[in-house]
Order: sequence, then structure tokens, then C-alpha cells
Amino acid sequence: MAARYNYDRFDEYVESGEDQIEFSAFPNHLHAGDPAPDAALTRLDDGAEVRLSELWLTRNLVIEFGSYT
Repeated sequence: MAARYNYDRFDEYVESGEDQIEFSAFPNHLHAGDPAPDAALTRLDDGAEVRLSELWLTRNLVIEFGSYT
């Protein structure tokens, strides 16, 4: 059996299906687990533009949109 998430309320929320009901109100937005769209990004060190798809070819990426808490 998989370990439960750290917060009991979150497990109950997901198990109840409430998350899917709330997410369905935003059909054109990304949600956790969705693949990121390809985009042009600016590198901070030299200002060069790179595509997300180019970075995926050479390394693993973690992209965080919003709060990481």
C-alpha cells in the first residue's frame, strides 16, 4: 500500500474527488502532473534564448509554477 500524503486533509480531499471538480473550473490551465508546454526561455547567466524542448534533450528538469511550500 502506498504511503499516505503528509496531510490527512489532503488525502481526504483527493479521495473525495473534490480536487477534480475544482480543477475542472480551469480547463485551460496546467495542473500537477501535466506536461509543460514548449516555450522560449531566457537564460539568466548570458541572456540567450533557449527552448524548453532543447533543455529536455540534455537534462532532467523540474519546473515549478507557483508556490513551493
